[in-house]
Amino acid sequence: MTHTRRTARLAAQVAGAATRDQIRFATAVSEIARNALQYGGGGVAEFAFDRPKERTRLMARVQDKGPGIAAVETMLRARHQAHTGLGLGLSGSQKLVDYFDLKTGSGGTLVTLGLHVAGSRDTDELAKSAAAALIDAAQGSPIEELAEQNRALRDSLAEQQFLLREIHHRTKNNLAIIQSLALMQARQAKSEETQEALGILTNRIQAFANAHNFLHQAEDVTQVDLRQHLDSLTERLSSAFGSKGFTIACRAEAFPVGFEMATEIALVVNELVTNAAKHGGENGHVKIDAYEDGGNICLRVSDDGPGLENPEAVLRNSRSLGWRIVEGCVRKVNGSLDVEGAKGLSVLLTIPNDR
Repeated sequence: MTHTRRTARLAAQVAGAATRDQIRFATAVSEIARNALQYGGGGVAEFAFDRPKERTRLMARVQDKGPGIAAVETMLRARHQAHTGLGLGLSGSQKLVDYFDLKTGSGGTLVTLGLHVAGSRDTDELAKSAAAALIDAAQGSPIEELAEQNRALRDSLAEQQFLLREIHHRTKNNLAIIQSLALMQARQAKSEETQEALGILTNRIQAFANAHNFLHQAEDVTQVDLRQHLDSLTERLSSAFGSKGFTIACRAEAFPVGFEMATEIALVVNELVTNAAKHGGENGHVKIDAYEDGGNICLRVSDDGPGLENPEAVLRNSRSLGWRIVEGCVRKVNGSLDVEGAKGLSVLLTIPNDR
């Protein structure tokens, strides 16, 4: 597999592919080769350049003589994770390359992967240059080759981190513009109902923007510290509702969560706090608790308002947009809800911690 990965990377390098494209192609090819070795009893990897429709491609064909792959379409749609890891290798590799084709049957499996390369060099010339590069590489130290691959991978990861950080920064700025426009519209609105609706909208926008803001600043652009995230959101919600004597207290443990989970949790908190401010009176109080319990992340939002009799049924039958948003967020993170309404409203969100 090491030789196959090196061949894929060097061929892509000779073709002028960017470092990140070399890495993604080499990773996809080596993953398919691993599948062929582990599940197909070995196989053959072949590389070639072609130019269909005036566009040059680097192609890799990996063939084994195994028994074929059952439920392959389901695996490629990433709806099934085989215990062997085969599904991850297929669906993951498909996403990394520009062309992917798979043929499988009782006589074995043939996977063809392609990478688009820039320029208009002759395919025979590219093939000769790639062969020469492989001959030169074969005379070098395997340790040096591994070190070079690691350097290329680090460079690619650093570039991806930069791009992700820039995406979060631009998204945060765009959301800030939308939020400002909504606030301006709220100030000009004559109807209190319109002002209230626009105020709720700006808080929802902020729940999204908050996570983007933290990821833009964070060293790891894929995870958010939940305590910082909820503390910041609580501060903004307190500013929005605090003028009425309404108070919010937040106690959250510090641990990282993924971006999607961070945004869904923020939306749930925003909707529940907004509901408490709306129905709990001017001097109401809300408590937000977030903590880890075994293999779960737990979020409890409770208020001291009038509460509800049979709250689960009442809320389930409610036409409230806020509660529909809460239920939608819970479904996205595969969580569950427990609601109590005897002494104010208390909502417990429990989410499996998959990190």
